[in-house]
Amino acid sequence: MKILLIGCGFVGERAADLFHKAGHEVIGITHSAESAARLSKDKPWVALACDISSAAAVSELREQVGEVQAFIHCASSSKGGADMYQSVYVNGMKHLLASFPEAWPLYTSSTSVYPQIDGCTVDETSPAEPTKETGRLLREAENLALQHQGAVARLAGIYGPGRSFLLKNLLEGSSGIEINEGAPDGRLINQIHADDAASALVHLVTQKLSGIYNVVDDAKITQRDCLLKLATVFNLPAPGIKPPDAARKRGWTHKHVSNHKLRGTGWSPQYPDYFAALSDDPCLASSILSLVGDTESQPLHRAENIILIGLMGSGKSTVGRIVAHKLGFQFVDTDHLITDQARCSIPDIFAREGEAGFRQRESAILRQLLGRRHTVIATGGGIITQPVNLPLLKHLGFITWLEASTELLARRTAASNDRPLLRGEEPPLVKLHRLIDERAPLYKALADLRIQTDELSQQESAYGVAESARMFFSKRQPSTA
Repeated sequence: MKILLIGCGFVGERAADLFHKAGHEVIGITHSAESAARLSKDKPWVALACDISSAAAVSELREQVGEVQAFIHCASSSKGGADMYQSVYVNGMKHLLASFPEAWPLYTSSTSVYPQIDGCTVDETSPAEPTKETGRLLREAENLALQHQGAVARLAGIYGPGRSFLLKNLLEGSSGIEINEGAPDGRLINQIHADDAASALVHLVTQKLSGIYNVVDDAKITQRDCLLKLATVFNLPAPGIKPPDAARKRGWTHKHVSNHKLRGTGWSPQYPDYFAALSDDPCLASSILSLVGDTESQPLHRAENIILIGLMGSGKSTVGRIVAHKLGFQFVDTDHLITDQARCSIPDIFAREGEAGFRQRESAILRQLLGRRHTVIATGGGIITQPVNLPLLKHLGFITWLEASTELLARRTAASNDRPLLRGEEPPLVKLHRLIDERAPLYKALADLRIQTDELSQQESAYGVAESARMFFSKRQPSTA
């Protein structure tokens, strides 16, 4: 199938990738020539620039690409108001339908067209009569697609790696539960992961499913329940309450949007709710923590844990157990958690899945540790080599680098059979020298404390870690115990 995909943004780019992977011919359309050039360089599918608000430009596009079997309008209004909605959504749909009359149309709309504020469950048969002008323009564009026997995908709030206002606002301290008489626990939240939104668009086009479909995950959750659970996961205080935001561009609503109709066609979300995505999407939590950052003016919140990093043989497990005993903390070792879940040894994981598979398991364990408090976490020596892990480690607690000479590391690891990175033709001492050269800058950049352990007993190292962590947390933030 030859598909024209207008709008290669957060969802559109993902959908184009899926179409191409499935063997379809995809032509991605962006508003700017710069975006088209970037996509043409990075993607295996064609990317062109076109201003769909211009009838002449869309006519020229038709001459350039010829007939297509389907088009998807998922262009963005670029945060514009009613004028931009009219230009991009309504006029854009008219121009596309006029220039590509043979194409089956899919218009991506929003669940904001449902204006309900009483907490009811809405489906595709529910009244969709928005009170805001922007919402009415969305409905006008929807009707254009439906009049041509096409489909409308009403997308809930979109999130994914690098984009999650829910978590970003909570981490920045700007969240609030918007309550009123009709919503004592705040509004009902309707969301969809960008990957699931893209898969829904592909499903609708390839199956030629005409009509209206809500694209939303399975969760029914209020603001209060969602934010309180999220605050627990990220060791944050519960957000306060505030009145509904009357300035929301598409209006304040309180309803649960059902995906029953779309699910009935054979589609299902990879991430049935937001918390499944936090656990299973390898980049979601890390990317938002990284986006918020860690500055003097707004330090990143740290959970009250102690993280031990350093090369194999540096004493992380032994020192960590002593620290945990001194402070009354729990102790976990990420390598042990990995082998417990895999039900096999680390060498077996390396043999079966390679280092890449082991690193994926390691990152998954870090995500599972979100929400821990009062725990000493001993990590694997290579955990810092994956950029996705660094914001998670920083958030999880106070980070100590246990450093030791390569000679001492070699002696400590000489009798171990669980060090697959030390196997092979390269002598262990040479390999350790190389690893420390590669990893020392990463350890140094991440650590809050650096302890050179060669001249210290394990008890002395543990004392230094425990006392430094106590001072760090007493100065940085009050305990939430």
